[in-house]
Amino acid sequence: MTTTAPPQTALTRAQVETAIAALQPVQRVMVRLLLLPYLDPTPEDIAFMARERSEPNMRAGLKQGGRSQIAHDKISGLPKDWIVAVENKVRQFQTQVRGQLIRLNLLADFLTDYLAGLQLEITATEQLLTSECAVGPESLEDLHAQAKLSPLSYALKKLAARADKGEIEEADYLRERLSLEYQARLRQRDRFKKRLNLVLLERPASMLSSLSDEFLAEIWCISVGPITNRRVKAVQAYVNALASTLKSGLDAASFAAAVNAGLGPRLAGGSKNEGIGSKAVDLSGDLWTQSILALAADQIPPITPKPCEHPVGGTKSLTAKLRSLAIYELGEDEEVKMWPLTVLCLNCLTVVRSAQHESGIVGRALDEVVARVKTRSAFPRKEAAPAAQEAAPSPEAEALDLEERLRPFIGDDAGQVGAKSW
Repeated sequence: MTTTAPPQTALTRAQVETAIAALQPVQRVMVRLLLLPYLDPTPEDIAFMARERSEPNMRAGLKQGGRSQIAHDKISGLPKDWIVAVENKVRQFQTQVRGQLIRLNLLADFLTDYLAGLQLEITATEQLLTSECAVGPESLEDLHAQAKLSPLSYALKKLAARADKGEIEEADYLRERLSLEYQARLRQRDRFKKRLNLVLLERPASMLSSLSDEFLAEIWCISVGPITNRRVKAVQAYVNALASTLKSGLDAASFAAAVNAGLGPRLAGGSKNEGIGSKAVDLSGDLWTQSILALAADQIPPITPKPCEHPVGGTKSLTAKLRSLAIYELGEDEEVKMWPLTVLCLNCLTVVRSAQHESGIVGRALDEVVARVKTRSAFPRKEAAPAAQEAAPSPEAEALDLEERLRPFIGDDAGQVGAKSW
């Protein structure tokens, strides 16, 4: 099982926490919120934010003496519901940002292992085309060049119909069947390589992103105005404190780089959202980025995925399709249709990653893959001996068996009019 880890750094979590402890209370709160995926705000942080709640119904009409004085005393003593409100907000946003990173880590690991197994499928098919069908290197190159133009579902169904009617010889069937599968696997590899590249761009960008000023204000229960100023001062103070902890000099350029890294980018929903670009994020040596890498080296505490929000979420049908996806048996049309929803759902990714692990599909030997490809691409045969007629399956059963073997490439409803979408 592959686990793709973030880049390593010489900085440690203990050094990061020592630098944070040296800050003023308001700065400690801010830095821990900016590093919320990796750090838990302390009870003192929660109490500090609760004291600053500024909702009008909490602060309005307070005067000295009488019942107003009693109300003021309750506010000074921090009512429990104030503390609980801040704790809930912290937990809500922490779950959100941690879920995003866990999803991207899970996706990167799944795609890395998936591509390794897919390459085995391609190599096995090439080997059978060469050894069983006498297909030369030039013909393989032609198949590779024409892969994007091959209408797989229609061609496989047409090939199956010809075999069922006895209109094609076994050798020709095997060559065409393996050629179509080879082209399907090449297309699949290209799709999954692009998906992995996108994840490897998105993950470091998400790691370096912090909550927007609007989100921080929602957690802190204060207006957005003071947040920006506090963010800047907190990041500056933290960078200086960390440099002091490390006993290293910090020139103006290094200081500016670290502060700029700490101020942005920010997650969607705020005043600044740069999105995911087409260029890799620079995981340079500034102290803020190194702090994040040091904290990200530890495993993020697991969270309970939310139930699927898809129309078929939680059904046996969806679970079966996710398992088929994990073991390379989901139809091409079906895979392309369901992937955009699967990739955004932590629950679906958890299911498909577990299926990949439990099936033993990762780490297979090439000989095992060759045998599997050879079995599913074998020429469909009919019993001809009279003595076997009673036990021979019906034509409908034979057609069903052939369809089952082709299902990884034609899908459940490929080519059918009015087929339901996922």
